[in-house]
Amino acid sequence: MRVKFTGLLLFLTIFGFSNCFAQLGSDGSYLWNSTSITYSFNDKTELAFGNKDQYSNQIDRLEYYHFELIGYRKLTSKFSLGLGVRQTESYKSGGWIPGQTYLFYGILFFNPFDIKIKFSNRLTAKVSKTADTQYGLDNISNIDFFTKSKCRFPKPYLMDELFSNLNSGKVQTVRIYGGFHVFKKEHWGIDLYYCNWQTRSTADWKAYNVLGISTKVRI
Repeated sequence: MRVKFTGLLLFLTIFGFSNCFAQLGSDGSYLWNSTSITYSFNDKTELAFGNKDQYSNQIDRLEYYHFELIGYRKLTSKFSLGLGVRQTESYKSGGWIPGQTYLFYGILFFNPFDIKIKFSNRLTAKVSKTADTQYGLDNISNIDFFTKSKCRFPKPYLMDELFSNLNSGKVQTVRIYGGFHVFKKEHWGIDLYYCNWQTRSTADWKAYNVLGISTKVRI
């Protein structure tokens, strides 16, 4: 009964948001699909493989995707380091442009009351054949609510991302997420979320609406 109810909720949510976003295409909207597979070697070391696809409703096509491989090492119960590489493909001017991004993470964990909080600082180096290497500092926060609750309904979470370009010394991207862990099992889960995406390449900010689905597998 629980699986049927949650499955129906998932279907209705996707259907409703899809219809809504189809009407927002001219206003700037995207669909994101991401998948991650994490393998734990032991209780301190794990390796994560991830993929993300970005579909633009404005041009009605896939315009960006990436694959990444990241290793994490837990140094204490509240702090981990991560090191990884991301292969990107961006669709511009009728063709795909490849790039690489090198990633270095510092991650803090907290579990106050019935909440799980994670703060991440990430240094990045974006390499492309068509532009100079761009260095960045990303600040990422996650808050999961009702983590100890036995309630079977989807549990909410919040997330924010603040991306700064070190070459220009300016904040370049701000993203605010709100979503639900629709399915959350021991070895897999599915999240649905909305993201308000603010970004700029010049002095002017542009705003986009994003509907996303994230599938997570843990081995």
